Amino acid sequence: MSGNIAVIGNSDSIEYFRYLGCEAYETENGVLTEEKFYEVVERRFKIILVTEEVFHRYKDLIRQRSRRTFPVVSIIPDIHGAVWKEGKPLSEGVAFQEIREAVIKAIGQDISGPRE
Repeated sequence: MSGNIAVIGNSDSIEYFRYLGCEAYETENGVLTEEKFYEVVERRFKIILVTEEVFHRYKDLIRQRSRRTFPVVSIIPDIHGAVWKEGKPLSEGVAFQEIREAVIKAIGQDISGPRE
């Protein structure tokens, strides 16, 4: 399954996925050319994970691709911007918000739990 997954982001945020066998594409300060993004999409991955930094730079392009069935493009938190409390990452930021909105769209209701 990991051969069907690509991860795009800075090396610190994607290194773990590389160890799991995913195809990893490193960025420099969140920069990935549009041509490189399309190259990744054309490789027929089922899932493409991008860090928040990449998402912010290429939001329109990623949302355009997300309208199709495959590949599924999802956001993962960027390790550099993670907010931790009591040894656990807090569920906030654009990654959480995008996943929350996708779930609401898919099932028609917010199941993310109570607001803090």
